[in-house]
Amino acid sequence: MAQGTSRDRLLEAAITLIAARGYRETTVGDIEAAAGLTRRAGGFYRHFASKERMLVEAVQAMADEMVAEIRSEDVVSLGSIRAELLVIARALLAHSQAHRPLRLILQREAHRVPALKAVARRANARLARQDVLPWVEAALRRSRVKGVDARELALIIFAPVLIHAISLDRGDPAFGLREPTFLDRWADHWAGWFARRD
Repeated sequence: MAQGTSRDRLLEAAITLIAARGYRETTVGDIEAAAGLTRRAGGFYRHFASKERMLVEAVQAMADEMVAEIRSEDVVSLGSIRAELLVIARALLAHSQAHRPLRLILQREAHRVPALKAVARRANARLARQDVLPWVEAALRRSRVKGVDARELALIIFAPVLIHAISLDRGDPAFGLREPTFLDRWADHWAGWFARRD
């Protein structure tokens, strides 16, 4: 177990155990023991109200980190649609990899834990609203594209990256595509789409 505060160790232990065993199958006592605390001595509850609340906090922290990492105003400064797309996609995939156990929990358990599903939905909406959508709007303005709904286009552009991330989470890249090949082809396609409308 990694060094750190009891709270950090509990969070790491909980995510590891729940990702491996499942939400219902992992007890608070299991989490305390894996974090190096005395089982059922109350150490977990000094930091978290419940397993559900702990996971909600973890997802919120993951979302805060992602929003802080990708700032559309910084990306737009690159001045190249292709380069900007690659920066955003690589950041999304790197973030996904760094948080893979928590993402697996979301994929497997959100339907069983309503608060977890709700916080994941809010986190995704926040990322789209604060980072992805502003970039798409800026790209449309720069390319002088008219009559395109930026929200729809954002979903169409970035959904393949998210599907690729989910396939990587599960250890089976979609269609066997590896990241450099997939990202290069994806970025070429969208850079070409914007260029044809310039």
